[in-house]
Amino acid sequence: MVETKLKPKISILVITFNHEKFIGEALEGILKQKVEVPIEVIIADDCSTDATLKIAYRYQAQNPDIIKILSTEKNLGHTHNYVRAWEMARGDYIAHCDGDDYWTEPYKLARQLDFLEQNPSYSSCGHKVWAKTESDGILLGPLPRVEQTIFTTKDMLDCCYPHNCSLLFRNKLFLSFPDFFFFLTGHDWCIDILNSLKGPIKIFPEVMAVWRMRSNGLWGGRQATFHLEHNISLLKHIKVYLPKKYHGAVANNITKNYFLLSNELLKQGETEKSTECLAQILTLKSFFILSFRKFFSLIMQIKCPKLYSSLRALRNQTVGEPPLV
Repeated sequence: MVETKLKPKISILVITFNHEKFIGEALEGILKQKVEVPIEVIIADDCSTDATLKIAYRYQAQNPDIIKILSTEKNLGHTHNYVRAWEMARGDYIAHCDGDDYWTEPYKLARQLDFLEQNPSYSSCGHKVWAKTESDGILLGPLPRVEQTIFTTKDMLDCCYPHNCSLLFRNKLFLSFPDFFFFLTGHDWCIDILNSLKGPIKIFPEVMAVWRMRSNGLWGGRQATFHLEHNISLLKHIKVYLPKKYHGAVANNITKNYFLLSNELLKQGETEKSTECLAQILTLKSFFILSFRKFFSLIMQIKCPKLYSSLRALRNQTVGEPPLV
């Protein structure tokens, strides 16, 4: 790692809030990077009430030419806190590592930088990560669970594929954030979509970082219904920022998320809300996006639950239990 006061090649954004148990491991993973270009580490702390900031200042004292700290006297909220770090980034590239995640491969940045330098048509790149459970420390994944390695804007509208702590992307591919960005819970999917408009995203199959799935985390600790509602909101808002050729993909993915949300609400006994979600997508076009069988099954569960249970029991007696998918 090059320690210099020259303009950094890579800006690493570390967004923190009450991460005293984790930020040391996050910063150690960053400082162990074997990359022969100037870097800067911008720690944006959102008014932590624990020792996060104290630990950050200790690391800054040991690495004054690399680490910069943004503190605040009041809580700004995740996205506002992120944007002030993003605006301060001077590097040609930006990397992410939130204060409760950590990098495991010392050549991570070097590999990603080399790829983007050699492939100027790509906007960004990521890699697979482990998801670490909070209760027992089990590593799940690797994520994303897909074999695909190159993702276009159309692909990105389907799902947030590269995880936040895996990202390296070209700085200033867009110059400002849309207004709705500040109401999002997670920022990485929106950033991925905006970046992908300037070029595809590459995801390396190797695992080079760990995302902590914390029960009180910003995203991992939420219910599936929250995730799906968040997805629908983002897709509806971002549509107006996208060229018309992507509007069909946005509409299709909104339909898929409404269908999944209706299913989840039904599982929780929220029949009325489930029905409201299903009503949003009961159009002829939806039957070409999702199978008629899936729609019919969900409608039967909502409208005729006893009949559905009887028919399902009969089906299981006849052909056996359906496979888990």
